[in-house]
Amino acid sequence: MIIRKLNKQGLDEFGKFINDLRNGGKQNTPSGLLTSDETSQPLDFELDIDDRTFANRYELGQYLTEKLEPVDGRAYVGDTGFWSALALYWFDQLCPVKTDGFRKPAMVYNYILSENYNHRPRHAIFTTWQLVSKYGEDTRFLLSKELPVRGELIEQLMARQYYLGCEGVMKTASKLYYDPENKTFKKGSAGRTSAGCVYRFVSWLQQLEINYDLFSMERDDLLQLMPGEFDRFKAAQ
Repeated sequence: MIIRKLNKQGLDEFGKFINDLRNGGKQNTPSGLLTSDETSQPLDFELDIDDRTFANRYELGQYLTEKLEPVDGRAYVGDTGFWSALALYWFDQLCPVKTDGFRKPAMVYNYILSENYNHRPRHAIFTTWQLVSKYGEDTRFLLSKELPVRGELIEQLMARQYYLGCEGVMKTASKLYYDPENKTFKKGSAGRTSAGCVYRFVSWLQQLEINYDLFSMERDDLLQLMPGEFDRFKAAQ
């Protein structure tokens, strides 16, 4: 399918559909919004997307990174209509129908790219692409779950979008929490109170950035500064 971007009417109707589902509705996905001239418009470039199923968000991010690599990023980065159209295209994977016939969608800004920068990291497609296009396999630990699942790790680490731009931080987190054997995150890393978990990692980063410039620090610099509570994740491979 050649992807188009949603216009204002398309975004409004997509948002209404999501809110209707959140209020107990059972409507079918309004895929026609993606092709109608009343609700969408052509992109400034051609993007042909295959109808495929992804095992997890990392696979989706890989696919989009490959598809968008030849395109000048200025044509789509931050384009609400574009990223929201992709979320609509893959909505049945992002928010599948449950056995009771209902769906359980997250907040609207998980599917429609928000103008509020505090909400942007929650967009299911945009953030997935951002992570994989920038850090590749170092984001597997964040994106190893099925498409409907955002997960505690990404919830904590992306709460401050600043960390997305800190290569050392992202590679340190991957070193600590990625389980290469099982291709997912290590057991215990998603906790909130256990020593060395991602919640503690973010708390430590917040303390560290008082005296250090995280943006300029490399992975090994951060690993050397880490207190002992993180040793169990350093050692677990």
